[in-house]
Amino acid sequence: MTALYGFSTDVRIHCAADYKSVFDGALFKVHQPHFLFLAKHSELQNSRLGIVVAKKKVRRAHERNRVKRLARESFRLHQQQLSELDIVVMPKAGIDAVPNAELHQQLQFAWQKLNRLAKKHSKIAPSPQK
Repeated sequence: MTALYGFSTDVRIHCAADYKSVFDGALFKVHQPHFLFLAKHSELQNSRLGIVVAKKKVRRAHERNRVKRLARESFRLHQQQLSELDIVVMPKAGIDAVPNAELHQQLQFAWQKLNRLAKKHSKIAPSPQK
């Protein structure tokens, strides 16, 4: 039995080519006060998450780790509701002063918005017939 709320390696974006494909081909952008989300439809059967935390935006390592941990945990809990997307999360400057509860709320709003955008897009552009 597979875990519904797991965060295994198949739900992570690993290689530079996959990150590049999201950056270059992002269909959806969601802005939150402390996050930027880029997403595109995944070729796989599940959503995948990548997190990019620049030292320029978040100076201290423990703060970068906290942001990544919160993003992973939130994604893990919401991945079942998400359409099949490759998502890259990028924190904005000033995120290190924001409490965890507020970040969780912003992440939750972003997942909902990404899901709405993906569903809307799939209705407009149905997948090609083979």
